[in-house]
Amino acid sequence: MSSLFNHIFIPFVILFIFADKLKLDLKKIAIFSFFGIFLDFDIFLFHRASFHNIFILIIPLLAFIFMKDKETPGIIFFYLASALILDIFDGGVYLFYPFYDNVFFARTEIWFHHGFMPVLDYGISKNIMNNGRNEPMISSENFAVSVILLVFILISFIWSRGKPEDHVPVKKS
Repeated sequence: MSSLFNHIFIPFVILFIFADKLKLDLKKIAIFSFFGIFLDFDIFLFHRASFHNIFILIIPLLAFIFMKDKETPGIIFFYLASALILDIFDGGVYLFYPFYDNVFFARTEIWFHHGFMPVLDYGISKNIMNNGRNEPMISSENFAVSVILLVFILISFIWSRGKPEDHVPVKKS
């Protein structure tokens, strides 16, 4: 799947699903979603590893620990951490750059050829496994999944706006 879909929409949906339980503001979830692609701005710097490493999480983590408002740095941390995790499965990341200059990667797939064949490949490499060339920013499949998930979110939002008496649990005798 394409980077834009993975890095913004998937963490957004996860945060949206748990927003009530975690008492998160839906507007903040939407506003800070651009942090899902923030790591990819290192393309304008010297090296892909500039932001694609674990040290990018230090500032939001410290803000979460020391700030009174835990919601904003928590959402930012989630988007950044999600991007790192997703990129590990999409070619790899320089997890400990600049102290260690190798790529950590993982690949999991299930192939169907004369039966199901699971594939698990992980390790450390000198290079990124897939550099994203010849890949659309948003594919047709991603667009279709996005539409389905947006409809689901819209229905969930409308459903949750119902009258409070509609959501009263029924007591069993």
